[in-house]
Amino acid sequence: MNKDSDARIKLDRLSEALAKDLDALSDGELMEEIAATDEGRQKTVSHMRSLIEEAIATSGRRRLAKARQAYDAIKGKARAKVTDLPLDQKKALVAHFAKDPQALPEKLTMAARNEANSEADLDSLLQDLLELGVIDDEGNPR
Repeated sequence: MNKDSDARIKLDRLSEALAKDLDALSDGELMEEIAATDEGRQKTVSHMRSLIEEAIATSGRRRLAKARQAYDAIKGKARAKVTDLPLDQKKALVAHFAKDPQALPEKLTMAARNEANSEADLDSLLQDLLELGVIDDEGNPR
């Protein structure tokens, strides 16, 4: 064996021994050891813990956003441009379809005639029209 491999073997043995010693310590003993040796280490541990927690939270938010996008894509509910239109244009578009009872089923036209609909109701109705193929993504009748 050469010097490098011999040194590497010794270093590996030392690492294994240190790992066994650390594994043998209870959480309380480990915290006592850290507190007894250096107050700065405690701050470092606390800082590292907060960094890890933030990384976990950020990762979770990203995963949630990706899951929502995938869900929307599957359900065909991706936000359409038509829902970004001003409220008056949304109302006019729904009113246009409410005038022609032959174009849409009766229940849909009855809902469209209800002028007390909130903007969320109008968005939902426009999304339904989009999914039915009655309008395109920008709200133009097909």
